[in-house]
Amino acid sequence: MSGRGNRYRPPIGPLCGMRAVCAAFAVVSVLCSLAAGAQLSPEQRLEVLTEAQQAYDRGAEILPTNPGGAAEQFRLAAARFQLLIDDGVVNGPILYNLGNAYLQVGELGQAILQYRRAERFIPADARLEGNLRFARSLCRDQIAPSGQRALADALLLWHHSTSPHFRLWLFGVGYMLFWIILISWLFRPPGFWRYPAGACAVIWIACGTSLTMDLVTAGSHREGVVIQDEVIVRKGNGEGFAPQFEQPLHEGVEFRLAERRGDWLSIELPDGKTGWLPARAAGLIER
Repeated sequence: MSGRGNRYRPPIGPLCGMRAVCAAFAVVSVLCSLAAGAQLSPEQRLEVLTEAQQAYDRGAEILPTNPGGAAEQFRLAAARFQLLIDDGVVNGPILYNLGNAYLQVGELGQAILQYRRAERFIPADARLEGNLRFARSLCRDQIAPSGQRALADALLLWHHSTSPHFRLWLFGVGYMLFWIILISWLFRPPGFWRYPAGACAVIWIACGTSLTMDLVTAGSHREGVVIQDEVIVRKGNGEGFAPQFEQPLHEGVEFRLAERRGDWLSIELPDGKTGWLPARAAGLIER
């Protein structure tokens, strides 16, 4: 896949200014995210981040005239971003940058996987949404969601498009304002106060329910992305089972994880079809 960098080069718009958008936040994270068991010092993390950004910039600069050399630079950038992640620096900008590097070298499955992981940290980022949308449009298998799943996703759009941290903050604000308004109600004439109190109650109850859903489903209903090409989905968890579909799946296909047995994953596709694929052929989106 190393020769497919030009084929999968996205429009300049979604990728330009990567540094301007992400560098400041990423630098702060590199200096402050001291995960347990980390091997790199804050200074080393900053050095690795700088190397990753410089490699990506070099790749973008020489891409029109030297696609092969550009691919090497993008792969170097991806390796350096991955080194930071392995060392405990896990945040939206780092994952977003890693997805960009993978997209530039044509590793579509890995790009979509990293973008989806970044969504957990920066769900409302317009640049991330644009790149993810573009990457999905390149997927060979365009699987339309079933009507039931499409309806459920639409009803829970606000739940999926906001981060748990934001919902927790909104829950606290709504809860506090509800009781402030309720206490004020005791000393002022009734009437107007019922409407803001009701709105605050709806906000904190909805956010509380949403956060509870996150806790209940933390160990289940995980999602993932196919990261290899020509993956045969089988009827059971082993090579001895017959293929489930006539055609193999290609990288970039997204799924929900139903079960894991050893080195095999039971998956559900957006259209509701199910089957088993090797765990090595997919990446899971951590919750």
